Amino acid sequence: MKHFFSEVDDVTLTFSDIQRRSGMEYIRIYFEKPIDNDFAFLESTLPALNIVATEHFTPSEQQQLLQYARTNAFLIWDVARS
Repeated sequence: MKHFFSEVDDVTLTFSDIQRRSGMEYIRIYFEKPIDNDFAFLESTLPALNIVATEHFTPSEQQQLLQYARTNAFLIWDVARS
């Protein structure tokens, strides 16, 4: 299931339920922003915050998005657990 978390400056953050692989829990997070007939997107995971896929976000924007996820990680985990 995808959970809606926030929309700030036309960037939407959604995330998955908690998933498990090799005994480790993680959450997939997705940032999306509409741009001229397309979408900028970034996919990452918590807790690692490694970028899985991205397109149309600058490196600076990518770092800002990951920082936003890091700052709000405890809330994302809380919602995903409920």
